[in-house]
Amino acid sequence: MRPGTQLARLPGAVLLAHRSPRRSPWRQVLLSIVVTHLLLVFLALVIYLGRHAGT
Repeated sequence: MRPGTQLARLPGAVLLAHRSPRRSPWRQVLLSIVVTHLLLVFLALVIYLGRHAGT
């Protein structure tokens, strides 16, 4: 398993994913919103636990 072979497969998969029909922009927007919300919740939990665990 050479690293070059995996890198060669990636552009084809990305191109095929971006050729999908009109729903792809909406799916990208929704996915980005979900990911940002998950990150914000995770950061809030880390901050909250960090403040209250050190008592």
